[in-house]
Amino acid sequence: MNEPRASSVSRRFGLAAAAVLLALSAAPAASQDAAGRAARIVVGSAAGASSDAVARLLAERFTRTLGRTFIVDNKPGASGNIAAEVVAKSPPDGNNLLLIYNAHPAVGALFPHLPFDPIKDFRSVGLIGTTAYVLVATPGLPGRNLGEALAQARAAGTPLTFGSTGAGSPQHLTMERLKKEAGIDITMVHYKGGALASNDVIAGHVNMALATPSLAMPQLKAGRLKALAVTGDKRLPELPDVPTVNEAGFHGFVSLGWFALLLPAATPEAVVQRYNDALNKALGTSPVKERLEAQGITPTPGPPAVLDRQMQGDAQMWTRLIKELGIKPE
Repeated sequence: MNEPRASSVSRRFGLAAAAVLLALSAAPAASQDAAGRAARIVVGSAAGASSDAVARLLAERFTRTLGRTFIVDNKPGASGNIAAEVVAKSPPDGNNLLLIYNAHPAVGALFPHLPFDPIKDFRSVGLIGTTAYVLVATPGLPGRNLGEALAQARAAGTPLTFGSTGAGSPQHLTMERLKKEAGIDITMVHYKGGALASNDVIAGHVNMALATPSLAMPQLKAGRLKALAVTGDKRLPELPDVPTVNEAGFHGFVSLGWFALLLPAATPEAVVQRYNDALNKALGTSPVKERLEAQGITPTPGPPAVLDRQMQGDAQMWTRLIKELGIKPE
């Protein structure tokens, strides 16, 4: 291609070959970088958080399977918006991925003046996994499960208190939805993290909180908390005697936490597909599955379109609720 020929056929062939090479030139960005740069998975949480642990697991796996170094770049703060903006505005060359969790689709409604669009400024790579929340309560709260606890609260005429991980967080929005469907008074108390909320439930300062299984299980086993319900579509294997919210009479009520990978919106299809293939391959390996499941996360390999639908559906559902209740970030 570097040696032009006089023949028009050869010139046409050369132009065609150049076009093919140009189209494919972005694809290797998912596996190698001419400048030798490491690719990064940007995560909007501090080291040690659940999303950070998932990002490090994938960075380790991608480094092994894609032939280049992947690092985790923690950019906590602003409900994940700092990390999201960094990736949204980064070159679409496959060097910058964003690991999100299920708070991401709601940020557009919570922060109407964001310098990026949480849906339109990204391309989906794929869902990583889902996790149900456990509705935990202080052991002294009357009722063995959600149905009984709500009935006791109605009879007593005393409002319940709920510790959330911040205004507009997935746990807060899930409980606002349950409060609305139950038609019961629940006072929301906002914290800066799930551990802080759970600690105040243990101390008896608030009645309930929603916790991930990995956070809840040690406290449940120690008897410092009790489980009223799980928010998934089925009972958790670790908690076979704890009913779902649906079983408590809230038909069709499912609220799952999830993790996913995104790329900048202009990323070429070949790069997106290469990362999706690498992600699905990783999720199918025993080491990755076991480490995710140890955190209460069920791996969910699949095409990018599944994540597209998840994000769009969540954005619509949470935007309606946020606007209806006038929820504002703290």
